[in-house]
Amino acid sequence: MIRYLAVLNPLYATLFWAIVLTIGTLRINRAKFMLGMFMMVAFFLYLGHAFYFTRNFQIFTWYEWIYTLTSLAVFPMYYHYVRLLTVETRLKPSDLLHYLPGVIVAVASLFLIIFMGPINRLAYIHHLEHGSHSFYLSGNPWIDAYQMLFLLSRLVFGIQIFAYLILNIRLIRHHKENIAQYYSNPEELNLNWAQLMYIFLLLTSLAGFIFNALGRSTFLDNSVKLLIPSFIFSVLLFVIGYLGNRQDQIVSQIVKLDEMYPQEERPEKEPNDVVVKLEEYFTSEKAYLNKDLKIWEVSKMINSNRTYVSGIINKHYRMNFCTYVNHHRVKEARRMLETESFDGYTLEHIGDLSGFGSLNSFIRAFQKETGITPGKYREDRKVRKSDQSFAHINT
Repeated sequence: MIRYLAVLNPLYATLFWAIVLTIGTLRINRAKFMLGMFMMVAFFLYLGHAFYFTRNFQIFTWYEWIYTLTSLAVFPMYYHYVRLLTVETRLKPSDLLHYLPGVIVAVASLFLIIFMGPINRLAYIHHLEHGSHSFYLSGNPWIDAYQMLFLLSRLVFGIQIFAYLILNIRLIRHHKENIAQYYSNPEELNLNWAQLMYIFLLLTSLAGFIFNALGRSTFLDNSVKLLIPSFIFSVLLFVIGYLGNRQDQIVSQIVKLDEMYPQEERPEKEPNDVVVKLEEYFTSEKAYLNKDLKIWEVSKMINSNRTYVSGIINKHYRMNFCTYVNHHRVKEARRMLETESFDGYTLEHIGDLSGFGSLNSFIRAFQKETGITPGKYREDRKVRKSDQSFAHINT
């Protein structure tokens, strides 16, 4: 009973999110659909575990090539999930190359199992019964070749962990820089949660490495021990699915906004006109007080397009759109912090009145602009006023 509970838990978690994330999402949110496919692949991966740990070695022998294929598809699929969230509306045929190493190793494993013959397959099943892949030469060339393929698959898996870690970090960093060009309050669109998901994925893989290093035989004959990795994998995979289900496809939002705000191109010879109109719009209309201000709205008001306006802000002010808007918000906040009539207002209220979406974003932007926190800025103003009053009394 405990053994079946242990092997079924990860299957329940992955199958649940595979269904939730794929039903009806292909057309409206390809990123979420990709995460659902990721969960489906994970389901087939843990199905291989289920065959092995319930001692269905004959089935596992024929299934192991699928186990290899799915294990080497996990990190590429997560990378493509993040790409669909941030920079791609759909994947390209060339993206399939990421899955080529897994396909090659898996197909080679399948051919070995087919051509090794029934006697060698029985020998391999006997080998599995005594602890799965032992990293030494058995004397049987077919089994030894199969073991080498298994070692190769683990080597590829290890390379994937570090390679896709770097690719995902670069992708998320580029995304953060990109949304700061278009949104004045990009906090909700940041992918900190995606980094958290990747950490969970890495933890799942690390746990897998540790349990493999301990040897499958450690858990094969002890159902209670098997519950430990089962519980860890199930929780981590469920959290990945939960976080992913809450996220919308960000790149599709940008595409929709481009469609909502079709604007004519501005000739490059008129950047000064854009700067003048931009300053006038922010000074007279106080556009920065809109917490959800986006560059599309600003571009429409000054009769330009978001790409050109973003380029002008980058070149003329040497900052991105988000920093430019926050610069005006900080000026507004400083005005209130220097005015006695606002002394009864909390910092959160002042940040809200200045156009910031949260207290944290207000403090962060204010400190970046002035070098001190808004609380310290207000305190220093009160100290200066007190010193001036004291000096006036003494004179």
